[in-house]
Amino acid sequence: MKQKLLYFLVIFAIATGALFQPNQAEAQTTNVYWDGILMVPGQVGKIKVLKPINLWKRTSNGLVFERVLKVGEQYRVYRYDNLYGGQYGLGGNMYITKITGYVDYKTPSKAKLQELAKATGTTTPGTSNPSQLFPTEATPNITGGKVLSQSITQIAPGIRKKYFDIDGEIGKQNVFVIDYDNKTTNIELKTELAKDQLIGLETTSSQANSVEQNDSYHVVAGVNADYFDSQGQPIDLMMMNGSIVSTPQTAINELAVLGIKSDGKAIIGAPQVSMNVSVNGQQLYAINSVNRKRLANQLVVYTRDFAATTNTNQLGTEVRIKVDSGKLNGKEVLTGTVLENVTGVGNATLNRDEIILSGHNFASQFLQTIQVGDRIEISTTFTPVEWNDVQESVSGRYHLVKNGTLQTIQVAGVAPRTAIGIRKDGSIFTAVIDGRSNDSKGLSLQNTAKLMKDLGANYAMTFDGGGSSTVVTRELGDNKVTVINNPSDGYERSVSNSLLFISKYKTGALHTIAPTSDVIEVFQGATYADLSVPVKGIDQYMNPVQLSGNGKVTSPALTASGGKQIVSASPGIYGGVVTFDGKTTNIKVVVTNTLDSIVPSESYLQVQKGQAIQISAKGMKNGQAVLTESSAFSWSSTVGAIQANGKFTAQNKDGLGSISIKYGSKSITIPVIVGEVAPTILESFNKGIFNYEATGDRVNSVSVQEAKNDRDGTKAIKLVYDFTNTSGTSGAYIKAKTNLTISTPPKKIGMWVKGDGKGNWLRAQLVDASGKVVQLDLDKNVNWTDWRFVEASVPTGLSYPLKMDLPIRYMQTENSNKSNGEIIIDDIQAIYKD
Repeated sequence: MKQKLLYFLVIFAIATGALFQPNQAEAQTTNVYWDGILMVPGQVGKIKVLKPINLWKRTSNGLVFERVLKVGEQYRVYRYDNLYGGQYGLGGNMYITKITGYVDYKTPSKAKLQELAKATGTTTPGTSNPSQLFPTEATPNITGGKVLSQSITQIAPGIRKKYFDIDGEIGKQNVFVIDYDNKTTNIELKTELAKDQLIGLETTSSQANSVEQNDSYHVVAGVNADYFDSQGQPIDLMMMNGSIVSTPQTAINELAVLGIKSDGKAIIGAPQVSMNVSVNGQQLYAINSVNRKRLANQLVVYTRDFAATTNTNQLGTEVRIKVDSGKLNGKEVLTGTVLENVTGVGNATLNRDEIILSGHNFASQFLQTIQVGDRIEISTTFTPVEWNDVQESVSGRYHLVKNGTLQTIQVAGVAPRTAIGIRKDGSIFTAVIDGRSNDSKGLSLQNTAKLMKDLGANYAMTFDGGGSSTVVTRELGDNKVTVINNPSDGYERSVSNSLLFISKYKTGALHTIAPTSDVIEVFQGATYADLSVPVKGIDQYMNPVQLSGNGKVTSPALTASGGKQIVSASPGIYGGVVTFDGKTTNIKVVVTNTLDSIVPSESYLQVQKGQAIQISAKGMKNGQAVLTESSAFSWSSTVGAIQANGKFTAQNKDGLGSISIKYGSKSITIPVIVGEVAPTILESFNKGIFNYEATGDRVNSVSVQEAKNDRDGTKAIKLVYDFTNTSGTSGAYIKAKTNLTISTPPKKIGMWVKGDGKGNWLRAQLVDASGKVVQLDLDKNVNWTDWRFVEASVPTGLSYPLKMDLPIRYMQTENSNKSNGEIIIDDIQAIYKD
């Protein structure tokens, strides 16, 4: 009994070794436990088996089965990737496939990972050198669902692009996050206007790509920002480059604004703006707004950020001022000199380095006291005072999280969302949640608030959502940003403004490379002389470096032979390496045997007995020949021998047959005629006429009957018709319910016909494989009453197989020749020699 117990303990220890067995990594000064287990450096989670599931080992030849894991077994997880449908890495090249309901995956908190890092002197996952392009992080715990998968890309120092595939309470959610640690230098957040003015709309990607960039100024990401009116004007406060572009309009209790201070610190709040103008240091007059529509009695400041002109009517006064110093913000006083003063005109031109003071009624009366050459000062004050230091700002609508507290939002509806959050450590992140599709449902505002808090927000607010929700990033190696989410309109919507992430790291030397696609497809059995892919260059700051040429692909799925690479692996996903100029990167090599079609060099063959002929084939996909090696196809023939290279040798006897070419699930047949082949009877009618029915046009009656062939005593089919007293072309037809099939191209189609001497027109109808209808004229004047053999040549260039849907079309075109009668048909046949 003791021996049995010892045996089971040993087996249990082996089975759970990945979780409980000590190793060198565990020899740490301070042990860190999580959920009852000892953690080790590099661990990102753990997994528990819920149902029996296979354990796989990854090798150069693909997955190798190890054993079946039992219910209750637990393992440390060191990584997750999307290979083989998504797998958890347990170390030692051992993996478990992600299958819903079979495993339970959990991740430790960021605090627990930091505790482990401190105890072991290692780096917390996700905080390694910024040149690491694809860092790992602990999977976040989501209140309203579960993260099924995540991917992270370092797109600039301190900035990461993240994607989360979430199984939420109401369905799938695709979440796109731009995360800036707000500690890395040479990174800043900037606002951008559509078409460089308030009136007008432009897509987020176009706004970002229109920014003037150089080797030390790169737009790496961006999201749509404020809500906007019918003219494209953002609704509330916006500041660019330290100056107010537009003042807020929303009530203070509903206002939500993001501000970026001069030190890069982000704040979210509802600031109030107070502005006054003084003339020659004397009287003060309150300014109502900046770059807003001038209303009754109002004084408005207009800048070139508004539009080309003020768009005002003539019922007021407008004073043009040259800006001498300062900006419209809470830290500076804008000073200027009056250039002109115009009353009763309106719609003044707006120029750079100038402003227009525009007033109506009382404000107009005030402006009329100003003289050319007067000194103007405009002071701005924000409340709270911390907003006086804000240099960039954009607005939204709803506060989601305030000082760590989830806000209650009484707004119904599920839609795409754009939001921004600030963590306690000062890091800033945006989140775009796709919506209105089966792939991603979208979120309510309340659930958006929960998501932002789950992602660490201490403060969070929304930007414009719905069809406006857009996130753009500069993909590795690219010099422009592109849209990475799926806007719900089906295309990128034009919006009023955007928030951009800027990298000011100067482009350096080539540091690493990235393939233009992380997957290359190759075909089983194919031979490649130079398997390569376009690559993009990247410096140590993730800036693009221009390259010329492609990177060479190598993989365990490929076997080198004679300077070429042969795809020797079975269909599946394999690891690969791309090499360019001494730099390497990984790529997925997908081995497939799936084609759209096979195109042979011969559509059919007619050869002599024993004759040899070389045949080739092309495998087609997406209109391209992707497979040309004959040895990659499987060849077989029923009328001779065919080698693996497609060389065919006909049999030494007459006959009909075919050559079959196969690859994967696709195949094609080449009809073959060897020697002198006797006609093939397509229909003898000896089994009856159940497959045939009569139809007609402009006919009184038509029918088919079984008949006796008095020519040889066998069965035949009789067509009985009545065309009398009809007008136009009359026709009596024998229609095949199941079409007669002709696979091998014949020279002619023939049949025996006992005529009725009425001078009608005898035809047969075929349809080829492409749908082309072919009429065969057997005889245009059936003026005999005995048995005769009639035939018609089959046109060349048809697609096989042919279908004979109307073996008989008996017709009369002349009204004066209309009659009734009957004809008998027998032994319809395909003829293969002249």
